[in-house]
Amino acid sequence: MSGTVHALEHWLFNYRRTWYGSVFSSFILPVLFLVSIGYSVGAYVDDTSSLGGVDYAAFVAPGLLASTGLQLIAGEMTWPVFAALRWGNQYKAMQASPLTPAQMVNGHLLYGLIRAVIALVVFTIVMALFGIFSTAWAPLVLLPAALTSASVIGLLYSFSISIETESALSVAHRFGVVPITLFSGVFFPLSQLPQYLQPIAWLSPLWHGAELCRLIVSGTPTSWWWGWHAAYLVALTVLGWWLAHRCLTRRLTV
Repeated sequence: MSGTVHALEHWLFNYRRTWYGSVFSSFILPVLFLVSIGYSVGAYVDDTSSLGGVDYAAFVAPGLLASTGLQLIAGEMTWPVFAALRWGNQYKAMQASPLTPAQMVNGHLLYGLIRAVIALVVFTIVMALFGIFSTAWAPLVLLPAALTSASVIGLLYSFSISIETESALSVAHRFGVVPITLFSGVFFPLSQLPQYLQPIAWLSPLWHGAELCRLIVSGTPTSWWWGWHAAYLVALTVLGWWLAHRCLTRRLTV
């Protein structure tokens, strides 16, 4: 456990020196998204029957919250991970210390989750200030949003550790992260997609996270659907964490 803490301290110390470079993308940009999309675009949405009877801002805000966590994890677990293995050689330096590969992975993934949770807390406060919350359950939306981040962190980490060239990272963002963000029910109900595409969207962790966040914000977390969404995200979290351990161990084994 102490080794994991030491690995975590390394990434936190590094972030302490560079945090100001992430203020806009982590905190200000999500707020601008909520204002510009939730309220500006929402003003043109007259028919809210497909949104569950809520206004567009209340529909899109929980989805944006889940999406914020995924986007931040995608940023932290792609180029920085590839750089730690290939360019900065942080992992090689750690390998020369008493740290084990498992401790290196745990420290880096925990750091990514901490980064995501900080941004999610800020976004949750903004949602409260904008009057999105209307029930006592609503502040708990932070939990499924954090679980959404956890569900993708190990998978993205494993991908970044396994690839050979950095160009694959651009491909992953362009053909993975962006389509998932656009077509996972964040900005419009999944029912608006063609029927043959809907089963594909069901595989997206962001769709499950966005739906779970909406159940919390709407005050209906007792719906049986929440168990299905949560179980899927937990399964992806466990799978991703296991793959991350396996991939880094294989990379560092001579």
